[in-house]
Amino acid sequence: MEIKGLLFDKDGTLLEFHQMWLHVAQGAAGDTLAVYAAENNHDVDNVALLAAIGVHGADVDNHGLLASNPVEDTADAWYQLLQLSSDKAQFSYTVKQLFNKQVEDNPALIQALPGIKAKLLNLKQQGFKLGIATADTKDATIYSLIQAKLHDLFDFVGYSDGDIAPKPAPALLNAFCGHCDLVPQQVIMFGDTVSDMKFGRNAGASTIGVLTGTATEDELRPYADKVLYSVADFNTDLLMTIAHS
Repeated sequence: MEIKGLLFDKDGTLLEFHQMWLHVAQGAAGDTLAVYAAENNHDVDNVALLAAIGVHGADVDNHGLLASNPVEDTADAWYQLLQLSSDKAQFSYTVKQLFNKQVEDNPALIQALPGIKAKLLNLKQQGFKLGIATADTKDATIYSLIQAKLHDLFDFVGYSDGDIAPKPAPALLNAFCGHCDLVPQQVIMFGDTVSDMKFGRNAGASTIGVLTGTATEDELRPYADKVLYSVADFNTDLLMTIAHS
């Protein structure tokens, strides 16, 4: 089938990941400990909170929660680690707000990767439907796209705010298809994590992995129809080699 829709993960695929999200995660961990200091009876520190979501110093685990999962999963992990007695739903809401605040407090760190805006403009001019499927929250997603000056390029923006099954469940890709009158076989999913690739395949779409985020080529290749260094390297000549028949 002819490819008509291109769906993209956000961070690490369109936007710079490491500088931004290391800073955000570190800040949110510190803020969480400050808010819940009175209940932190086990002396859990920043290092432990960050390790629980796959952050080890300056390294981010491609399979960790920060790289692939919505903030609700981070909140669940931190709630268990801190062994809190306060309401879990309220804790999850608080952690989400702390992450959003860190994003909004650091606009200078939100940057489109090199060549991305020009590539998206070119693809849009060619008539492709463009969409976002991210594990980030609605507020942080919209804010980040506006800061990166990419917000007006997309026909669909899908995020993980607790009201739709997150990646790798296929719900966000199916929502993109419903919104743009496509079927999954007409879509390519671009992403920098194994979760992104599994997400595309779970929905029945083609997949392209990129190396601008957290995963290596060896990690992505078993799940991707093609691996590129960057979305900026994509061109329509590749459609002949990856599109579903």
